[in-house]
Amino acid sequence: MTKMLSYIRGATFIIVLSLCFVTKLGKAQESAIVAGRVIAQTTKTPIAFADVWLKPGRLNTITNSAGEFEIRGVKSGNYELWVKSVGFESFSQKVEIIENLPFYFSIELKNDVRFIEGVEITGQLTRQGPYLREVVSAKEIMRVPTRDVGEYLRETPNISGIRKGATNIDPVLRGMKAGQLNVQLDFGQKIEGGCPNRMDPASSHVDPNDLASVEILKGPYALRYGPIFGGIINLVSKKPIPNEGFKIGIKASKGWETNWNGNEEHLSVYGGNEKICFLMGGNNRYYGNYKAGNGEEVKSSFKKYNYVAKVGVTPHKHHNFLLSYDNSHGVDIRFPALPMDERKDDTKLASLKYHYFNPSKSLQSVDLMVYRSDVLHEMDNKWRPISDTVVGVSKVNALNHGARIDFGVIKNDNTLHFGLDYENIFKDGNRTKNMILQPNLPVKVESLWKNARIENLGVFSEYRRRQSDNMQWIIAGRLDFNSGISDPLALMDMKENAIYFNDTVSSGFLNFSFSTGLSYIIDNHLTIDFSVGRGTRSPDMLERFIILLPVGYDNYDYLGNPQLKPESNHQADLTFRVSAGEFGEMTANGFFSYITDYISAMRIPPSVALPQTNSVYGVKRFTNINYALMYGFEFQWETPSTNNWKSNLAVAYTTGINPEAIHFIMENGEVTGSEKVINDPLPELPPFEGNWKLGYNLFNRRFIPELNIRMVAGQHRISKAYDEETTPGFVIFGINMFYRYNRQISISAGVKNLFDTFYYEHLNRRMIGTSASMYEPGRIAYFKIMIDL
Repeated sequence: MTKMLSYIRGATFIIVLSLCFVTKLGKAQESAIVAGRVIAQTTKTPIAFADVWLKPGRLNTITNSAGEFEIRGVKSGNYELWVKSVGFESFSQKVEIIENLPFYFSIELKNDVRFIEGVEITGQLTRQGPYLREVVSAKEIMRVPTRDVGEYLRETPNISGIRKGATNIDPVLRGMKAGQLNVQLDFGQKIEGGCPNRMDPASSHVDPNDLASVEILKGPYALRYGPIFGGIINLVSKKPIPNEGFKIGIKASKGWETNWNGNEEHLSVYGGNEKICFLMGGNNRYYGNYKAGNGEEVKSSFKKYNYVAKVGVTPHKHHNFLLSYDNSHGVDIRFPALPMDERKDDTKLASLKYHYFNPSKSLQSVDLMVYRSDVLHEMDNKWRPISDTVVGVSKVNALNHGARIDFGVIKNDNTLHFGLDYENIFKDGNRTKNMILQPNLPVKVESLWKNARIENLGVFSEYRRRQSDNMQWIIAGRLDFNSGISDPLALMDMKENAIYFNDTVSSGFLNFSFSTGLSYIIDNHLTIDFSVGRGTRSPDMLERFIILLPVGYDNYDYLGNPQLKPESNHQADLTFRVSAGEFGEMTANGFFSYITDYISAMRIPPSVALPQTNSVYGVKRFTNINYALMYGFEFQWETPSTNNWKSNLAVAYTTGINPEAIHFIMENGEVTGSEKVINDPLPELPPFEGNWKLGYNLFNRRFIPELNIRMVAGQHRISKAYDEETTPGFVIFGINMFYRYNRQISISAGVKNLFDTFYYEHLNRRMIGTSASMYEPGRIAYFKIMIDL
């Protein structure tokens, strides 16, 4: 192990030394500076985080909180300057650059009166300092059948998903899942799902039609936004925007799908003036059972609907307030791969945001958010054959509330952000069992969580510095004070005898995270980014406090461990970005993670705890192992956006190992022995995957036909300790045709799984009562009309 760490340190030193050497060479090159300021045309206020490009080439940046941008190292030539920001119309201008001369642009963006459908960047790897920032546009999400955010993200490089039922697919990023991922709304609001089996992950509580975009930040680097371990999935919601004079608009859509007779409906009304703006809307989805490629029906029906209301107030040009409320409901959602189905879900999301910006002051920005997320979740087994014997009903109340404040100071080319965030998670729930064939027995009530609470107070800072014309440096750090407590973990039988009891339920941690990175522009065609960081996360609610439930992939009941230690991800990313003119842009990334105190699970003897679920092999308790390794790569090639031909090819692969694991040998449901497994692959890792999208812009981009080919290899690197099974590879085809009739009406139609392929994803859970994984839908034809008035 010491030898391995020496290799890692040596490789890191060589890379950093090489970048420093290249930097000295770059200083001798003569170049021009392109700078400017981006403001809103109606309010004359600066627009922060607008994307700015010089094309051709890989020269791009984002505006600061004062709306200012600067691109250095620009060679002589003819370029096109592009500026895009959510909620505004795009700006482009042809410019001629001459070396050794400064160029300054004052740019005013018009409000998009059709409202914020998002930045039109799909699966494109963009710049957010040295680390990867991927933006998925809501425009693209809305053009294809998308029942939830997790489903669409599975088509994004190195993002997978765990399917357990009709909808609510649980995202997996580079093999990181559940508590290893930081999923949040609008860079601040957290959501705690109610189901122990994660049938309602955080991403499932926000309707895709209410999103402007989805941002993915990979790696433990963006430490401003909470404890980061494997990355961030940020759901950027649509927001009301000010208008010059009072304006009002309507956005509506209606979609139909074959196979499972799916229907979706969306309506929103938005408007306002310079001082007050608003957004009100709602969504409705109802689907039947779908058929897999072999014609077999999968119990997968569901209903979901929600209401949204937002009000923005701008009392002064430097101050803005936004009040948001979202009430969503799930009804009769089937999960054939879980012991229960979701009977109903009532989720309330509320937040208040304050934004201050003043470009004439040293303290240029202040961002404050307070929020509350309340999830009432009810499940039962009434659609299971066992309900003739035992009817089980589970009710869980999951509450997450918190706050975040961020101060931004900008001087010259340097930016400093610092602040703190706070999160409080509370969870309480019971499972009630009625013995149908034994009416004289009392009703049995079992605890899922017992007044469990986790609090996290974090202090963060992030400093960005432009080292030279071609180099940007970023360094970030955070401290997290984390504590957890619960009532004693107890499970009683009918006679009130203890099946399991543990009153050592409190814990507290002080976690340190750190990241740094360099981004170097060698020339207009090549950029190299290198990032290294340590992200630490404390155990989540499930890992600490769950009481004997089958929540894992393998066939065991799981038991929480309040004394778990935090796990830390020590990761490095190296990225090459190449711009090849008319051929397009290519991005290649490799990453390596060394995870200490990796949270896994170990089988415990029956004398400690007996399983409470029929047909499971025993009980596993969450535990820390010394370390685990994960590594992989991503590659993407995309043609220029100005071309009529469109091609986007993405491939990705992630793997990992547990250096030493224990495999228990089972015969007839009994443990007959055990064996040590050296370098056992980590469980639930996706296989090698490629996705190729081809399209062509016709009739001045009003009609766009596309072909999508998704190629997934078989997964043969499986965990023996977790009794994983190999899965076959598959190739599926899809076609989409988008037509914009006019500014107000657009139509999208197509077919997914064109050849009705019979397949399932490696991460899909197994159907209850069988050894077969849950199969994906077969051929689906769809049609959707979208109206903007």
